[in-house]
Amino acid sequence: MPNDRPRDPSGQASPTAAESAPLDITRLPSPLPLFLRALLSFRKPAHAQPLPPLAFARRNVTLDAGEIARYARLCGFTAAHGVPPTWPHLLAFPLHMLLMTDRAFPFAMLGMVHLDNRILQHAALAPGDRLDIDVRCGPLFAHDKGQVFTVLTTARRGGVVIWTGESGYLRTGVPDPLGAPYRAALSAAPSLAKTFAWQVPADLGRQYARVSGDYNPIHLWPITARWFGFPRPIIHGMWSFARSLAAVLPTGVPTLDLRVEFKRPLPLPGDVTLWCDPRGGAFELRDAAGAVPHLRGRWQRAPTDSTTSTASTTSTTSPASLDPDRS
Repeated sequence: MPNDRPRDPSGQASPTAAESAPLDITRLPSPLPLFLRALLSFRKPAHAQPLPPLAFARRNVTLDAGEIARYARLCGFTAAHGVPPTWPHLLAFPLHMLLMTDRAFPFAMLGMVHLDNRILQHAALAPGDRLDIDVRCGPLFAHDKGQVFTVLTTARRGGVVIWTGESGYLRTGVPDPLGAPYRAALSAAPSLAKTFAWQVPADLGRQYARVSGDYNPIHLWPITARWFGFPRPIIHGMWSFARSLAAVLPTGVPTLDLRVEFKRPLPLPGDVTLWCDPRGGAFELRDAAGAVPHLRGRWQRAPTDSTTSTASTTSTTSPASLDPDRS
């Protein structure tokens, strides 16, 4: 596995993450060893330091129609939506895990908080497409609760960038964090109206784990959630984001610019309401009473000539709102 590769004995400076060639992963490890590595990462000291030039890639990844259909049903997408714009994130998730559990990665995964995501889709995806997926470390940001780091994902079809993603994570308890100050990209929209209400079943975390490969214990069973300080399991933030998008996205939009900021965990089982702006693409997933936001999101059409790189500034939650989902 990449975590077991030898250290460079030369002591020479490494290239930056933007310059480093990715390590091709031809066979993905099973989720269990990766989560065991994540648990063992608690021994890493909590201090700020630059990210290493880690980069991993999967080549010729097929968009499997059956897997996409199972994911779409669980998240509420219809056949008219085509391939959900969040699907490439799931294909990249094993590479995210490899990166964050690598021994060179400086931060422990225990207590890590998933803050936000930015997705740019430059053209429609289709079942049967073959993608090359690249994952690497991105910029650091300073947060008053610790160190924020980003993971950048790029998907290419036929050598052309077709999808990019930027995921922001907070490692709490890191003093003197590096980088520019962390700022939220999305603000509360006063014109949101209650549009949908859903019941979220107790076993949804296990259902989503089976289609996503994310078997983080906080999402699975009450006993495993309690091990990590949650009285009940919480649903994956990316399910909440996908379920919200499935309700608000029109069909036939090939280029998309999506943002989400995760605010509060959604306990299982639970009841949620989706609040939308009838004049635009803003939305919030809230509790049953409509008082507590679980996430804040925004969708818009991306220009057909949009750039092929993610935004340089990661969207964030405001420090006062953090009681977040943890990855």
